[in-house]
Amino acid sequence: MVEFALLLPLLALLLVMALDAGRVFFGWVALQNASRIGADYAAAHADAWKGPPDPTQQNQIDRYRLLVRNDMQALGCKDTAQFNPVPDPNFDIDGDGTSVFEDGALVRVELYCDFGLLTPLAEDFMGSPATLHAKTDFAINRTINTGLPPPVDPPPPVGCEADERPVPDMVGSSMQDAYNMWVGRGFEELNFNPPVSNPNKNREVIFQWPTTPGGHVADDCADLDDSVQVDY
Repeated sequence: MVEFALLLPLLALLLVMALDAGRVFFGWVALQNASRIGADYAAAHADAWKGPPDPTQQNQIDRYRLLVRNDMQALGCKDTAQFNPVPDPNFDIDGDGTSVFEDGALVRVELYCDFGLLTPLAEDFMGSPATLHAKTDFAINRTINTGLPPPVDPPPPVGCEADERPVPDMVGSSMQDAYNMWVGRGFEELNFNPPVSNPNKNREVIFQWPTTPGGHVADDCADLDDSVQVDY
């Protein structure tokens, strides 16, 4: 009993240090994932950062920031200013002062997170807070259609006006599938709430309701700039 009493504080300290190490590793993996999500999106929408953005490009920039911020908020960073605002992607990774937006060029997303530790001994060993760093480079890639006729605007659905679409029934679908249905009908990406992120993309939608006055249920005609809120 005496030996156990003497060893118990040390064992508890080692246990908490192991938990700290696990938390730091999990945070680093999550931060790497957030940088990959941001770099992937920036590589597919590089034109949004090429010159002053128009409304469509600004929506893409806002979508990029929303995706990265949602992933980073779950990390437990001590300083939320590190991801608010979210750092813009870097299209000048060689540092020569010239941003490159051509297909195949690299875009870099770098993120930092000051991660708080639980034990004083771990703080002495790793430093407190532990600064996590993630860097991801993706090649710019755009969807290129060749040999295809120009797209033709589809006729409005029966019973809906030209600038309206029927609200999809998303209950029972995964968050990712619900988002795909919403965007596939022509509604704005940013008007789907909450945003789809890696932690929730496979969660099942259990309820949906519109956030605009008047309200719409599934299959009702709604304006293309209307919003929807889902629970999972």
